[in-house]
Amino acid sequence: MNNTRVVSIPKDLNDIKEKFIMGFTKRQVICFGIGLVIGAPVFFLSRAALGMSGAIFAMGACAAPAILCGLYRKNGVYLEKQIKYMFNYFISPRKRYYHTINIYEYIDNYIEYTKIQKKLSETELNERRR
Repeated sequence: MNNTRVVSIPKDLNDIKEKFIMGFTKRQVICFGIGLVIGAPVFFLSRAALGMSGAIFAMGACAAPAILCGLYRKNGVYLEKQIKYMFNYFISPRKRYYHTINIYEYIDNYIEYTKIQKKLSETELNERRR
């Protein structure tokens, strides 16, 4: 009898997260807790006005962003960073122009400036001599 077991190990060990409580990571537990803290008061305060179904919907709508921050991860980037990147994308200008600094133009301007300075100083000296 062969009692060998095969365990596959992922090549990228950065994706392995340490489980904290009941198979959830610390991040997921914290985000679920934040969702609970936000959602429970919404449920209890809106139950009388909206009824049970409406209160559950309102609780879910209020708690969903916090819970999604703990669960959603695409290409190793969590939801809040995705939102930040999308926000920066939409507020940044669409066309970015490449501007170079022509150092030779500055050198030419400096040479011309010194020539003009010399001419001015020479004319001032000539005028003083007269």
